[in-house]
Order: sequence, then structure tokens, then C-alpha cells
Amino acid sequence: MQKLKFSVRIVLIGSLLALSLPSCASTASKNLKNTPDSAIRNPNINQLVGGICKRADTGIFAEALNSGKTLYTYKADTPFSPASNMKAITAYAALKYLGPDFRYHTRFLTEAKNVSSGGLLVGNLYVKFDGDPSLQLQDLDAMVNQLSLLGIHTIQGSLVIDGSRYDSDGVSPGTVDGDRRYCYGAPVEAAILNKNCVSFRLLPTRVGEPAQVDLPYGMQLPVMSSVSTSASRNCHLSMEAGQNGDYHINGCVSVHAKPSNLTIPVPQGSQFSEAAMVALLQRHHIAVMGDRRFVVNDSKTPLRVIVDLPSKTLAELVVPMMKNSDNLFANTLFKTVGAHYNQQPGTWQNSASAVKAILQASGIETTSMVIIDGSGLSRDNLVTARQFVEVLRAAYHDTKIRTAYFDALPVGGINGTLKHRLGFRDTIGKVHAKTGSMKGVSALSGYIVAKDNEVIIFSILVNDFTGSLFQYRSFEDKACRSLLNQYG
Repeated sequence: MQKLKFSVRIVLIGSLLALSLPSCASTASKNLKNTPDSAIRNPNINQLVGGICKRADTGIFAEALNSGKTLYTYKADTPFSPASNMKAITAYAALKYLGPDFRYHTRFLTEAKNVSSGGLLVGNLYVKFDGDPSLQLQDLDAMVNQLSLLGIHTIQGSLVIDGSRYDSDGVSPGTVDGDRRYCYGAPVEAAILNKNCVSFRLLPTRVGEPAQVDLPYGMQLPVMSSVSTSASRNCHLSMEAGQNGDYHINGCVSVHAKPSNLTIPVPQGSQFSEAAMVALLQRHHIAVMGDRRFVVNDSKTPLRVIVDLPSKTLAELVVPMMKNSDNLFANTLFKTVGAHYNQQPGTWQNSASAVKAILQASGIETTSMVIIDGSGLSRDNLVTARQFVEVLRAAYHDTKIRTAYFDALPVGGINGTLKHRLGFRDTIGKVHAKTGSMKGVSALSGYIVAKDNEVIIFSILVNDFTGSLFQYRSFEDKACRSLLNQYG
């Protein structure tokens, strides 16, 4: 390449810059492996590290995909909290093990051989949830409608909810309590509806009377309201999570106000799916003669499928997980990998072991890696920058999953969580990477599409800072521009 003619000059300039940098940045060249001069070939990143490492701790690793040459390394083997960069690992493990064409299946089953001429189903109705993170209430409603179209109007037996695909521990260890109060921290269960987040309305009634709580399909949820209807236009609402997984809404609504739309994460163990099924069966005038229960089907009597709803393919499901950084999708895929790999209900522990085994089988070093969940919500996850690059490299080299993996990543200046970042003329559309952020953590790992068909793989992990994320995201973006400029 033309730039090789100037390699001596760049090394000399880079050496002088490295000597003038603070000690935390000048150690970058000491951390290099295989290519002792690779860090000082990009002195701009040295300067960036020098400006940031007094306020935060960072690990960086970058290499050229085609040649395998290390472009930059700084604390590349130090484990950092990755935040949502963890989803890049989850997506790889899921696509690698389950395959891009994998689909979830939500099914209605029964032991009954047929439906009687009078519309009686002589048996139980089993609702088997497979953990589909995209399943919506309207999807379940359409499935119940299929029962009506089959002529069923009475179920002689019981309504049996089977959510045994995952265990009952819906929140990963290391997730802070505050995250559980928001929809992005909704618990992971096999019976997922509306991403385990429910929207409902609060409507004014007559002055002095309680406001009306309008839940979807008339379902029963643990929402306790003491909101009154007021003649005043100056009304406020407050909502708090109770000790028993319920929600308490206080305040008032103006009699002149439009309905207030509220959204809550479904409390763990709330049996939301059962409440939904009961409401939907009633909506379609289907009676259940027996009781309602959550069980794992251990009957030796074979069950037949009467309604089957497949999800989109895994290649399609990883798109919202990666581009929108969807925590529920990520943790669901994580537990799905654990369930299929171990042939038993998915838990945080066996899913972590399964993901590690899949990475190891791909030649990825996992010795210092700590995996707790699939989303990065847990602060106990630990991954190095080099390990992220190894995952990204393996995904790119695997032709069966490359397209699904690469296309799911946010694109700088174009879409996803990078839509409003890296939109400069020299970078727009060229950085495909997973973002990550939480208090004191910022991360960016992915690919930079350079000229001459070169692809740069990189990971930048920043931990232990206080204050605004802005300057650390700016640091990551500038490092990407500097890496891209190496290839003109």
C-alpha cells in the first residue's frame, strides 16, 4: 500500500507523541502483542486515551479483519463491565447454536382426540409458551379465535398454562433494583406477552369518585388505584411498586382531562399469561369447566397440537435486540440457548454455561469472561476488548450467520442506537456496532467498513466514570474515525 512508504516517519512522530502523553496512555505501546509498533501507528488514539484515562478506565482492541494485523491495543485483556455490548455475544451464541431460521412456537394442545359436534372439547386445554419475546396480546387473541373457528365453545377440562421452558427466576443476578421498575428491566419468563410490559388507561369519572382503571381485554392485574376524579385542572399522578409485586397509583385526574396512558412492567410471578387467557376465552365466549393452573405437562398421554403460532425467524428477531438494544429479547434468547443446549428449563446459570461452551467451541478465549445474563443489565458481567473482537471475528467468518449478525447491528448515522452518532461525512454508514451504556459504563464494539475492502473489527470499553455519558461516547466515536482514517 502507498502508506508503507511513510511508515518510518509515522513511527517517529508517534513515538514522540507517546513519550509526551500521560503515563496511563503511554502504556498502550507496552500492551501490544505480535506487532510492537501497531499502537504508535495511530498516535491520535493515544492522545484520545491520554485525555480520557484520568477520568475513567478503558480497554481497546482493534484489528484488520483481512490481514489479522493488530491496529491498536490498550488494556485489551482487562475485563470490563460491557453493559449492552453483552448482546453482541448473545446474538452470536444464539445464531451459531440455534441457527438463523430458528422459530419459537406458541401452541394450544389437548389430549382430546376431537371436538364433539356440540362444540365440547373433552379434555384439557394446554397453553404451551415457548418463550417467544415478540408475542403480543393480539397474537394470543388470534389463537383463541382459531379455537372458535374450530367450533369449540366449551372446554370440559382445565386451562393449563405451561411456561416450563425457563425457570421462575426472571431477573438476573446483579441487576439493580431500580431497573426492575421500568419496562427495559421486565422479568424474563417463558410466557411473555407484550414484552411483559402492560399499557393501560386511567379515565376520569364523576367529580369526587374514583377514576376508572381500564386494563386491556378487561384483564385483572395487581394495580391498586386510589386516584380520584377532581374538578381541578391541576392534577398529578404518582405510581410506586409495592412489596408484593403490585403497583399503587395515587393522585387525581381532572374531570376535563383525556384518558391518561400508563405503562408498567409485569411483576415477576404475577401470572399475567393466565389472566390474559381467561380474559380472551371469555371474549370469544369459550367456557372452561375445570380449574386453572400452571403446571409442567408430565402426563404420559400424548398431546396433539390444535393451534400453532410460529414466531419470526431468529435472523429477524435479533434485529430489534441489537438495533434497539432490547433487553427482554436478549435475555429471552440467552435462556433459550440454555434450554436447548442443556435440554432442560433455561436458567441464568445453565444459559451462561451454554453460551461459554458455544464460544469455546468457536475458538474464543473465555477464561476471564464472566457471563451472568444476555442483555448486559447485570453489572456482574465481565468481558475483555480482545474477547469481543474474537466474537466479532468469528461471526464475520461464519458464512451461515454473517449476514444476519452484521445486518442486525446499528449503523452509524443511519439507524438503531447509532442513528444520532457517527453521522459525519467520513463515517456515515461505515460503522456497524453495538452500543452499551449504564451508570459509569459506556461501550462500543463492532465493524468499520474501510476502503479497499478492508474491515476493521474493534471494541472500546469504558468503565468507572461519573457524570455525563456524552464525553465518553464522543471518545468512542473519535476513536472510530481515527481507525477509519488509517485506511484513508
